[in-house]
Amino acid sequence: MIVFVLHAFPTVSIFSVLISVIGAVTIAGWTLGVIEAILFGILAGFSVDYVIHLAHAYSHAEGDVEERVMAAYAEMGTSVFSGMLTSVVASIPLFFCTLTFFAKFGTFLCLTILFSWIFANLGFMGLLATFKISMDRKIG
Repeated sequence: MIVFVLHAFPTVSIFSVLISVIGAVTIAGWTLGVIEAILFGILAGFSVDYVIHLAHAYSHAEGDVEERVMAAYAEMGTSVFSGMLTSVVASIPLFFCTLTFFAKFGTFLCLTILFSWIFANLGFMGLLATFKISMDRKIG
């Protein structure tokens, strides 16, 4: 059960990012073309990073659920936040490009990274804390 949950919750986070980004760009008026198809093709890859880092840190932490959540944030929180911040800042100049691909890629990257960080930190870690997913493995 523990292994299933530790795989199911990140999957929920990743699907939430996918739905949020596709929804946001649809609301922004994007239609499916070659550029959008390329961007949607790499969307899942960008969505995985933060949640997997936090899941790994949680699974290797010691203690009860609250201690594990705090340890995961202590171990990976700064790195995950720094990665999000640098990626978002790097995407901002692309907003001003005259080439459509780069302008759309900047928007796509910024949205994906922001949603990924939000769902990893608030969604995934919140699910672990709410449902009290312990990592105790009892053999017997």
